[in-house]
Amino acid sequence: MGKHKPPPLKEDISPNVVPMIDIMFLLLLFFMLGADMSQRESVEVKLPIADMIKESNIDEPDPTTTVNVHPAGDVAESIINDVRESRDAKYWVISLRGIPFTVEQLKTQLKIEADEFPEDAADAQAGRVLSRKKVLIRAERNAPFGLVQKVIETAGAVGMYKVEVAGSKPTPAGN
Repeated sequence: MGKHKPPPLKEDISPNVVPMIDIMFLLLLFFMLGADMSQRESVEVKLPIADMIKESNIDEPDPTTTVNVHPAGDVAESIINDVRESRDAKYWVISLRGIPFTVEQLKTQLKIEADEFPEDAADAQAGRVLSRKKVLIRAERNAPFGLVQKVIETAGAVGMYKVEVAGSKPTPAGN
């Protein structure tokens, strides 16, 4: 019997990478669509309890900007409850869409947002065109009121005169 000759070796073998690239694009698309890439409008805040709350109307046409006053994110979890009881402003942050702001930075950002939605005519008392955009302040129930006042003053300074402060309903006595 004769020996078979082995096939000659090919030195120029190149793998077909097109299917691998297709799979990588599909995985990328899958993870991008599945990821939550939206910016958070608000952070978790223990709102103050209000006895008399006006229910907000979801169908209101005016656009709204939400400003949060909450404990600083760099505070360790072990002392977060102590911080929530503290009135020291160094433990508290003013944030908008999850981004912390100083009062000056907040004024700049609110001015940009106020200019996006001007009223139709100038206000006679203010002597200028105000914004029809509302500011919703969500403050931790133990936050220093001075920070909330600064947010209200800043909103008024840029022409945002519609200011709301969020509160939570008290739990019924029977529950």
